[in-house]
Parts: sequence; C-alpha cells; structure tokens
Amino acid sequence: MKILVIPTTDWLRHPVPNRLNFIFDILAEEHSIFVLNFHLKQFDGFPARTTRCTLVDGDAFSPAGLSSHYLLNGPAHLMKIREIVKREKIDVILSSNIFPSLVANFAGVPVVFDYLDHLEESAAIYYPDSFFGTVVRTGVAVLSHFNLRQARAVITVTEVFKQYLQTLGVKDVTVIPNGVDTTLLHPVPKEVAKQNLGFSGPVIGYLGSLEYWIDLETVVKALPSLPEVTLMVVGPGLFTDYGETIQHLAADLGVSERVQFMGAVPYAELSGYLSAMDIGLNPRKPMKMNEYTVGGKVFNYLSCGIPVLSSRTEALEQLLPTEISYYDDQPGFIMAVQSLLEDPGDAQQHRAVAERFDWHTLAAAYADVLRRVAEKNK
Repeated sequence: MKILVIPTTDWLRHPVPNRLNFIFDILAEEHSIFVLNFHLKQFDGFPARTTRCTLVDGDAFSPAGLSSHYLLNGPAHLMKIREIVKREKIDVILSSNIFPSLVANFAGVPVVFDYLDHLEESAAIYYPDSFFGTVVRTGVAVLSHFNLRQARAVITVTEVFKQYLQTLGVKDVTVIPNGVDTTLLHPVPKEVAKQNLGFSGPVIGYLGSLEYWIDLETVVKALPSLPEVTLMVVGPGLFTDYGETIQHLAADLGVSERVQFMGAVPYAELSGYLSAMDIGLNPRKPMKMNEYTVGGKVFNYLSCGIPVLSSRTEALEQLLPTEISYYDDQPGFIMAVQSLLEDPGDAQQHRAVAERFDWHTLAAAYADVLRRVAEKNK
C-alpha cells in the first residue's frame, strides 16, 4: 500500500515518540509510507530521530503558537496533501490531527482517523482556566466530530473510547491499544541502574510529558508520609508550566531533594531509567481524556519488569484489571506504594504482560484496517 500519514505533532523532534511513529516505521518495511511533517518551534531544541518513512514538509509558516501553526498552514497543508496524493497515487490517508484532518477530507482518497485522545479536552488543557481554552474546546469538538463522521473507518485505543465514538454516530471503529517496543525496553539489573543514575533506596518514577492532565500533586503530597522514597520524573515540560508547579509544591512541602527531574530521555535509553524505579506511576486527574484512554507509559514500565501503580480509570481497569495496582486517593496511594515496595511481584510476569502489547503485533492489526479501507475504494 501507499499510505499518507498526518500525525499529531512533529514527527522527528517531539521528545516522546507517538504510537504512529512506532507503527509506521514498522509498516514502512513492507509499504510506502509518506508523512506530512510539521515543524513546530516548541521542539527546535530537541534532536531528530531517524525514521523509515518518507517525510513531506507541508508548512508555509512557522508561528510560535500551536493552534496558530495549524490554522495559518491550513491552505498549504491542503495543497501539499493533494499534491502527494496525486503524485504518489496514495491508497489511503491515516490522520490523527485536528485541522489537517479537516483538509485531508478533500484530498480525494479515503481517510482513516486514529482517535487516540479525547481531542477537545486535550487541546483545551494547554490553556487552563481561560476563556480561550473554552473557545478551543468548542472548536476542536466541532472539527473532530466532523472528521470522525467523514472517515471511512476509525481506530481508537480502548473499548471505552469505542463506546463513546458510537454515541457520536461513528459505526466502523476498531480498537488497537497503545503498546511498547519490547526489543528496545528491557530490564536492567536494578542496583546497576540505580547506581548509574546516582539513586539509592526506594525509587518511584513517572515517565511522560509534564502537563496538567497528570496528577503528580497527589504523588508529591504523599512523600512526607514516605520518608525513604525518592520520586524520579523522566520527561519534558512541553507546552505548559506544570513542571514548575510541581517543583514549587515540592519546595513548599520540604521534599525538593527527594523529587528528581531527569528531563527528556531518548527512547532507546529509557531502559536504564525505568529499571532504576521500584514502581512505575500512572497518575491521572479525573477527566474524560484520562478515563477513556490508556497511554503507552504503562507498557513501558512493564516491559522493564517493574510493577505499575495507577490512579483508577475505567479504560485501564477494563484492559488490565489485575495485572497492575490502582489507588483512589492519597491515603490509598501511600498504602499501595508501601505494599508494592514490600512485594513488587514477579518481574518476568510484568514483562510477559508487555509482550502482549508489542508494537509489531499491533502494527499488523493496523495494516489490516488500512488495507480493508483501501481495497473498498478500488
């Protein structure tokens, strides 16, 4: 197949690889994959990853704002999409963005939409407690609902998301969860990993972007009750000041020395960081976007053989009801941490769960959906 991918963000320089990066780099071994690449100023300082896909630069402007980038470049993106579709004889478009997906509907080939997040809520979270955030949420809801109805098929990450999409009138929905590259993320001896990073004693860790849908507040507030525990935070702050908010909270509680921010780490080097953790955390605020989706960090932790502790969410409990641990509030978090430090479970069993969600298996399922849609159009 010849596939045009319209991703959620900068394909090469976003510090946290997206599920589409993994899936289409795998599919590029057998198919011709073209990616409409967005050059977002926020990521100018990050190194570029390698890719097997062919990148197509469609931007005409490079404004600083995220929303303004896509709005100003809309006409240029439409022209580039139609040019690539015609020149390369594209069979199907896979899109996961908001405004670029709108213009992709007019390219003349079928579109499959990857709905991996509750877009209206996740877009507005970058503008917390503001009138502009309300405007963004309303606009994104209108655009995303239109894109979902126009798509020939929709791929989403959980059964809960599928049920939500069906309430919007979307009929052809396939669930393909997030996953992990188990060949890249693997256990490293814990004491070696801790020594390499300068840690000693119990370490609980968070991997991921620092944004306001994350609930590190509960984690930091629990640290005074966990006096031997250090919190390791692996990941960058991208669009908001949430990381600074957590730093200020740690200072106010007198636990700054036990909260270590490691910054962005290349995916291929994560094993050494995750293996230094005694517990991997998935702390989420009670929001629809968190209730509906399951991110990849859970599988990253498991792939390195460490137990996972997550705030309780509907989608994650459906997917992994007994394979990981859950908490409901701060006292529950403290008790769960103490319990897992005493009995972390079997590392090989954690790893076996991750292997059920390897990207190579998920990529094959992804290709089946794209092939079905492409063949229907012939």
